Amino acid sequence: MMSIDLSTVKTIDVHNHPFLPNEKPYTETEFLEKLSLSVRKWDFGEKIKLDGDTLYPGMNMYMQMTIHRLAKFFSCESTIEAVVEKRNEYAQDFSQYTQKLFKDVQLEGLLIDYGYPTPPIPKEKFNAITGIPAWEVYRIEPVMDRLREKYHHFSDFMEAYRHDLRSALEHERVVGLKSIIAYRSGLEIGPMDEKEAALQYDAFKENHRATVKALRDYCLHIAMEECTRANKVMHIHTGIGDGEVLLHKASPSLLVGMLREEKYKDTKVHLVHGGYPWMEEAAFLCSVYPNLYMDISLQIPFAGHGVERIISQVFEFAPFNKVMYGSDAFTVPEMNWLAVQIFKESFEKVLQSWVEKDYMTEAKAQMIGELVLYKNFENVYLNK
Repeated sequence: MMSIDLSTVKTIDVHNHPFLPNEKPYTETEFLEKLSLSVRKWDFGEKIKLDGDTLYPGMNMYMQMTIHRLAKFFSCESTIEAVVEKRNEYAQDFSQYTQKLFKDVQLEGLLIDYGYPTPPIPKEKFNAITGIPAWEVYRIEPVMDRLREKYHHFSDFMEAYRHDLRSALEHERVVGLKSIIAYRSGLEIGPMDEKEAALQYDAFKENHRATVKALRDYCLHIAMEECTRANKVMHIHTGIGDGEVLLHKASPSLLVGMLREEKYKDTKVHLVHGGYPWMEEAAFLCSVYPNLYMDISLQIPFAGHGVERIISQVFEFAPFNKVMYGSDAFTVPEMNWLAVQIFKESFEKVLQSWVEKDYMTEAKAQMIGELVLYKNFENVYLNK
């Protein structure tokens, strides 16, 4: 009999992006597109019909779980047709619907990266939709892109860039900086090289997506320095993302050179997505670098039924105080909602197995669940 219960434990999601209400009711394929990780328009094609039920080509387990769980939430048939119809009814009052979903899973706080999608969604508008506390990680790449259009000389660009980051970190609700350098030049960060960075500035002015590795590495070092100065957290995307990530250059182990620098020994660094599919690497690094943390976002909910396995693997090495819950939800509130459901159910099973194997008491297992769901965030980001 299951004794570990996380269902009523409050949850803070440490990796999110804002979303807006749909302007018109979704069709079935439009809703599936919102659930997809693809950066390209996905052609789901003609429905496959079998024994009175249907699915679309391209649907995966995560999408299937979303439809099935929403059917229970709406008390309707577990078909995409019935679910999308009900969803459109509920979402007429989008804020009320979103808050009902969040309350259903005890989702009580969000750490948000407003750097995606573009153009930016107004913070006040999104906060009004969710109705729960929100904190921000300030993404550095949009700052670089904006300032390159304004400053002709590298020295002026760098002065403005540092000032911008420092000013952002002065805001109480901005609890860290965020970089997606894994999408641009990769995670093998070289030493600060101001001369080479300056030589690459013209190429960056011409194309904001240019690799310009020395310049991007230099800007990440500046961000690390500012987080160190402000005692705030550096978020770094690791592992999978959408279809544009340089996956072969996104392993968290590539960051070791930078992490070993003496000046960053006390800088809190957060490995976003826990480096999936290299989550064992991220977990190991968190076990040997006192200032390193990770979340299990994007895998949750997108790995679907694989979440229990992933959680178990992460805790083969990762200390209990180093792992945080996250979702990487970015288009619809159902992502946030399903992610909490899947994570709590899967983590309960993992924790229960530890108790049954006589690794720990029920009280200790319950405490670990609470650490990951919200207390680690409060300790790392809010210094509670």
